[in-house]
Amino acid sequence: MSKNYPKGSEWRIWDLHIHTPGTKKNDQFTGATLEEKWDNYVTSINDSDKEISVLGITDYFSIENYFKFKQLQTEGKITKQFDLVLPNIELRVLPVTGSATPINLHCIFNNEIDSEIETRFLAKLKFTNSNSSYSATKQELIRFGRDHSNNQTLDEETAYKKGVEQFVITLDSLDSIFKNDRKLRENTIIIASNKSTDGVTGIVKHQDFFINKNESQLDATRQSLYQFSDAIFSSNERDRNYFIGQSVDDEQTVIRKCGSLKPCFHGCDAHSNDKIFNPDDNRYCWIKADPTFDGLIQILYEPEERIKISDKNPILEFDKPYISNIKFKNNLNVFQDEDDLNFSHNEGIPLNQNLVTIIGGRGEGKSMLTDYVASSFIGQEHSKEGVFNKNGEVNLSYHKSNQSDDDIINFDLTEDKKAVEFIYINQGRLKTLVEKKDKQFQLANSIRKLAKLKEPEFDKELDQQILDSLQKFHELNRFFEAKDEEGNLINSIKYLESQEKAINDFISNITTSENKDKLEKYSENLRNRNNLNSKLKELNELEVSLNNSIEELNQKIRSVNGKASKISLIKLSTLKKQFDEIIAWKSELQKEIEKITVIISAVKEEFKDYKGDLTTLLNDIDKFQKNLSEIREKIASSKSKSEELTKLKKKIFFSDQEHISLIDKIKADYESQISELLKNWGEFKDVDSKEGLNLSQKAIMKNLLTDLEIEVKIDFDIEKFYGLIYHSIDGAKWRIKGNREAQKNAFEINDLDSFFNFLKNKYQDFYESDNIHSKTLKNIFFKESERKQYLKVFPILKYKGKDLNKISVGQKGTVYLKMMLATEAFSKPIIFDQPEDDLDNEFIMQNLITLFKELKQYRQVIIVTHNANLVVNADAEQVIVASNIDGELNYVSGSLENQLINSKICQILEGGEIAFEKRRRKYQQIQ
Repeated sequence: MSKNYPKGSEWRIWDLHIHTPGTKKNDQFTGATLEEKWDNYVTSINDSDKEISVLGITDYFSIENYFKFKQLQTEGKITKQFDLVLPNIELRVLPVTGSATPINLHCIFNNEIDSEIETRFLAKLKFTNSNSSYSATKQELIRFGRDHSNNQTLDEETAYKKGVEQFVITLDSLDSIFKNDRKLRENTIIIASNKSTDGVTGIVKHQDFFINKNESQLDATRQSLYQFSDAIFSSNERDRNYFIGQSVDDEQTVIRKCGSLKPCFHGCDAHSNDKIFNPDDNRYCWIKADPTFDGLIQILYEPEERIKISDKNPILEFDKPYISNIKFKNNLNVFQDEDDLNFSHNEGIPLNQNLVTIIGGRGEGKSMLTDYVASSFIGQEHSKEGVFNKNGEVNLSYHKSNQSDDDIINFDLTEDKKAVEFIYINQGRLKTLVEKKDKQFQLANSIRKLAKLKEPEFDKELDQQILDSLQKFHELNRFFEAKDEEGNLINSIKYLESQEKAINDFISNITTSENKDKLEKYSENLRNRNNLNSKLKELNELEVSLNNSIEELNQKIRSVNGKASKISLIKLSTLKKQFDEIIAWKSELQKEIEKITVIISAVKEEFKDYKGDLTTLLNDIDKFQKNLSEIREKIASSKSKSEELTKLKKKIFFSDQEHISLIDKIKADYESQISELLKNWGEFKDVDSKEGLNLSQKAIMKNLLTDLEIEVKIDFDIEKFYGLIYHSIDGAKWRIKGNREAQKNAFEINDLDSFFNFLKNKYQDFYESDNIHSKTLKNIFFKESERKQYLKVFPILKYKGKDLNKISVGQKGTVYLKMMLATEAFSKPIIFDQPEDDLDNEFIMQNLITLFKELKQYRQVIIVTHNANLVVNADAEQVIVASNIDGELNYVSGSLENQLINSKICQILEGGEIAFEKRRRKYQQIQ
């Protein structure tokens, strides 16, 4: 049963190619005898200060020395501690190169089947020589050595070595063994040597393989060898880049040619004491895995990430703080005043520096753990309801740096919050961020803040200039539109000039000598007619008086006579002469009046345009002159205002080569805001020019910002616009007030271009319409505080050219996460609770998995998840399995290669087995 490594996959030195004394070829170990050589060898091993975790004891067609090494360990002679020792059998395979040097292949076997290797493998390897067939067992190789030397008396050791030196096999025979023994193949890693002398590249010139892409240049046999192998033995950086798909050929081409992407291993290949654990240039083979054969298998699935050839531990390449341990000193109630849920006492949950995944079923305590920890630190939110019990029974260890173990802080988690910088994204937080109301602008604003882009702001001076100009423009328009009761535009220059001409002509007309005579005679005739009319009135009154006097006298006579008729009544004929004289005089007067009236009427007709009294006309000349002067002043004022109106109209509405209108300046200001944001974005993305960032930090930021661009747009929100326009419509006069389609048809504004076209060509007509509340209309269009409700400049983040506002909420969350990580401090650990709840599965597979794989190199990433792909295909270094047994929360941890953890993933996470299979096949050619 494999030992458990609770901290998960860690970087360790694996030397899988080390020989021992008695190796069948090129034995240069010091000592007069084989026993002495072994003694010296053991001393060199024990005295080495190199921290080697796993050894691959190597020999040609033999595991004899592997068992010798294991025996020395068991006997306590080899005291240096190794986590694992594996048998490595080096084979020589046909065909040979032009120099007749066989191709070397290595078979590294699972140590758990080492007792079966002799019978299941070496006994089945066959070589035919001179019609005789031999296997690779020791006795058969001794027989072959004697036969080949034609010397049956050779001692066993010499014959054994000679047999090994001449023993070669074919690739087909080797393939047949593994095809017929599936268990053997599953417990074997086949590694091709890539040396130019005795490796695969020795078949043809080494450089041709990398430079020439012509398929015909790839030797068929060599291609078969690469496809047959699981890995490569080479420390050459060019080899490594090629076999992981980072050289002249892309991944798929390498997979097609070689069957899979392949890790490159390296060992000291010690054939002498001085080479033990001393590879060239101290470039050790670092493998990030449990020191188990299952751990070794993982490298085949992650050939780039899990193996490095370097003189120092790859974990030290980047300085990063990390949470290293969470310890529950005693059983602890999770919540205050509740005892139905407890954290169980443990000796500590050691945390990996890279990607830590916490899994478990619903209610098993996976999110409870991260929420409890996060809530103990300043500035962190948590999503669980209830009050956590913080009494110091939980201890958290925090390494401020991974470069040494000296700078460690230990926190007992209490009610007093601690100050440690890390990012905690609690469950559902990203979805909340990208689903806010007015989400397009809110998301853009969040992105702007993350990238520290300048907030778009309209020019306040321009805004005031527009408002002032419009106010004056409308005042002048109202001045020229003023009318009298007859509908005359009383301030128009045309109307005033007509008034000026009429008065001027009138004055000129009445001041001629002829007209003065007429007016003087008119006054005289008027006086004469008045006198005649007075006389006529007197005659009429006399006539009436005479008649009345006769009647009054007759009444008195009747009264006096009584019944007698003594006194005669007076007859009208008595005064006939007087009456006739009266009538005659009246007739003369009437004729004279009629004559004078004709004369007067003629004069009045001639001066009919004057409505006043003609007798005072000549006396009113000064008044008319004053009116003329006033009108001329009005004309001068109107002309000045007309010029001002023309200039204002041009200033506001019309542009030419020498002048930009205020409306075009509005548009230009928005375009300027766009330019400013794009400039800010360019500065943000110009990672190389940023001071204070080291190369690794720049690499992180570039990686996170890859495929991210912004389009800055002037967004015209048509619905909000017409929502405001509604308030400018006088519903009592215009029935379209509540009809949105009718409004759109009337205003004909449906985008930004038609908006500015309306301002230039239609705004004035609408402003002057009696169907419109003009002031409201003006403010909606020209007051920036109103306009910004529907007209905004903001950045739209694009991922691979795709508009972020046109993708799903989950996809937005993923890209938002990339932005957030790119703009936060580079070394902060990040804890992310169930990202799959916020992010699309497609993006998890295509984007987030890759992101986490890259990100974990530079900072610790801890995720709570129920998504198998985030655990398996992101190649989590550590998996913590949460469980709840009768209210007791427990946590066990280990690596993906740990069989217990592996089985838990498949049990707990839906699609776990599929995820493992997908990972296994990721870099392999599918048959």
